Amino acid sequence: MTHTFDGICPICEYKTQFRAETPWYRDYLFCSQCHSIPRERAFAYCLKTFIPNWRSMVLHECSPEDRGISARMRREAKQYIGSHFFADVPRGQMHKGYRSENLEALTFDDNSIDIHCHLDVLEHVNRPDLCFAEMHRTLRPGGHIIFTTPIIAGKLKTERKATIDENGVTFFGEPEYHGNPIDAEGSPVTFHYGSDLADLILSWIPGASVRMITLNDQGIGVLGAYREVFVVTTPGGTQPSLIRRLSMRLDRLRGNGMRKFLRQQKMKQMIRGKVGRPA
Repeated sequence: MTHTFDGICPICEYKTQFRAETPWYRDYLFCSQCHSIPRERAFAYCLKTFIPNWRSMVLHECSPEDRGISARMRREAKQYIGSHFFADVPRGQMHKGYRSENLEALTFDDNSIDIHCHLDVLEHVNRPDLCFAEMHRTLRPGGHIIFTTPIIAGKLKTERKATIDENGVTFFGEPEYHGNPIDAEGSPVTFHYGSDLADLILSWIPGASVRMITLNDQGIGVLGAYREVFVVTTPGGTQPSLIRRLSMRLDRLRGNGMRKFLRQQKMKQMIRGKVGRPA
């Protein structure tokens, strides 16, 4: 049975029909124009809503696809950086148009990125706490992390499903793999995240703002399971930096700065003939 919904795709922005030949919309409810899937459209909607000036920012995407919102960000963001985990390529080097990076140990400089983003990557990492520590380290004050990852319905506490070390992958139960854009064997699932993920993020980045958005909107083709998008904003946004700049300017006007300012004002008055020249 074919399932169809009319609407406007938030990625290609065309009037379109969202179509699926199965009730499993998560991976098979395609946009008829750009062939995107629901989580990509949910991500695009949240990116436009919460970070509308993303095109002018330094944007790093971990493990991008060659379609949908990944393709659009790569095309439209002037400072886009795409990266993959290439096991045999030194970190920080370019390979096939992408930078070799490990989200748990990034090679970017401190305070050098405006946005970190990834779609369905976090359930495959070994140390999510290190991932958030590294993203926080490399983000500029007030920077953003926007991502998708499956949240298991009814699950209150996050559960580790596997570990990864120098000896390989150790599963705690039935092995589970998801697709990987650079590895036909897929990526092992290391975590099943629960409704406590927002609290975990706050423990990893104290003081951050964490939004979990769950859309259910056939008009933009966001239906089915695992629709959550997280938008994390790190401490130190534009308002504190403006206050710091004003404070520095006031400091400069005090002391010698203030005396210089007064001398300049007196010289202007002398030129205009409002006071006599000094004897």
